[in-house]
Amino acid sequence: MGRIKLIVLALLFSVSISAQSQIIKVACIGNSITYGSGLQNRDKQSYPAQLQFWLGKNYDVKNFGVSGATLLKNGNKPYWDQQAFTNAKDFLPDIVIIKLGTNDSKPVNWSYAEEFSSNYKELISIFKSLPSRPRILIATPVPVFTEEKWGISRAVVRDEILPMVKEIANSTHCDLVDLYSTCLNQGRFFPDHVHPDPLGAEMMVEEIYIKLFHKTSANHGTGFNTAIHPVPSPEYRGASAGWGEGKDWFSQHDAINQIGDDRQVDLVFLGNSITQSWGGEGREVWAPVKDLWDSLYSPRNAANFGISGDRTQHILWRIENGNFDKIKPKAIVLTIGVNNFRGNTATEIAAGITLIIKKLRKKLPSAKILLLGPLPAGKDSADPLRKQFLAVHKQIRKLGVHIGVSYHCIDKPFINDDGSLNYELMRTDNIHLAPKGYELWSQKIEPELVKIFSK
Repeated sequence: MGRIKLIVLALLFSVSISAQSQIIKVACIGNSITYGSGLQNRDKQSYPAQLQFWLGKNYDVKNFGVSGATLLKNGNKPYWDQQAFTNAKDFLPDIVIIKLGTNDSKPVNWSYAEEFSSNYKELISIFKSLPSRPRILIATPVPVFTEEKWGISRAVVRDEILPMVKEIANSTHCDLVDLYSTCLNQGRFFPDHVHPDPLGAEMMVEEIYIKLFHKTSANHGTGFNTAIHPVPSPEYRGASAGWGEGKDWFSQHDAINQIGDDRQVDLVFLGNSITQSWGGEGREVWAPVKDLWDSLYSPRNAANFGISGDRTQHILWRIENGNFDKIKPKAIVLTIGVNNFRGNTATEIAAGITLIIKKLRKKLPSAKILLLGPLPAGKDSADPLRKQFLAVHKQIRKLGVHIGVSYHCIDKPFINDDGSLNYELMRTDNIHLAPKGYELWSQKIEPELVKIFSK
């Protein structure tokens, strides 16, 4: 009898492991916005591509977007007639995300407006009847940021299609993802007034992800802390980010991984654009203080792992995806958090920084971590950036008691006695350092580095 129980338990355990390892398939149905039209690197920047990173290895996200496609069967390019539709059904998805309607607003298509609702419900029914019995998410069209573009009508999308899509989701008992409201005041991320850039696509992904897994705070849920969720950055503005024309974030991530292949690294500066501006070997970035780096840090086999625009979640992803796999530095100077100020609370940012330290300690237990957190920001004490800076440091200073973590808040003399920012040390954007600021930074951490490298 005992042997039978053991066999049954073993079988149940095996089934449980199998269920946990099963890949969940996600089909993204849509038009050019889903496809990723206009993106330089759509395979990594389109919303389905970014959703794959957000969901992780236990999911298989496929992009079945078709440029110009309409929901309407009598439209000028019906999604129903596209090979992508057949492929999506054959994929047998577990989750289907439908985002159609933008092209239907064209006069040539909206003359069939009375068929929109029935066509949409039929499409939903077809996917629901698949053997995989998928969960269906209905995403609203994003806003159109001009009166008309390529025949696409802002008024029709806003006043007619949007209410219909909401009603369709409600009547078919599908989850509604309100991308319209999410993106409504974000026109700067839609450069052609219709399609999102990679940063706009990221906003769409966050809303979809929250709908999939989390109740929002507005709905009395726990919310979702993006600062602790490891994902690559959607940053793509190569020239303005200091990377060179046509370069995106992945080019910098790959260059940093290559540093580990090419040489010994004993000291790492890890962070965002403020760190990136140190320059250093193996990186083609704008570096206003290259001479200072060459004199102080190159002799210590230092490497610059700062990437412009990075937030805590991007550092977490980099730690998990190669940046520290082939190096064993003696010290890591961690300066991160300011890019999270506008999107996260101080508590969320502190959690992100804490998780970075935990992951670094696990991967590199012998490395000494010099925690600077975010550097001073905000023009004066009333500036929201300054308030975030102070609130974050209030929470992370306790991390200084951790073994191997040395906490440093280098706010003085970056901040004057009256609370104003010292513009001899800071640039007028109230975030980045002037060259003299880097000199002060180096002076603040030099005694600690001397101790580490004298051993």
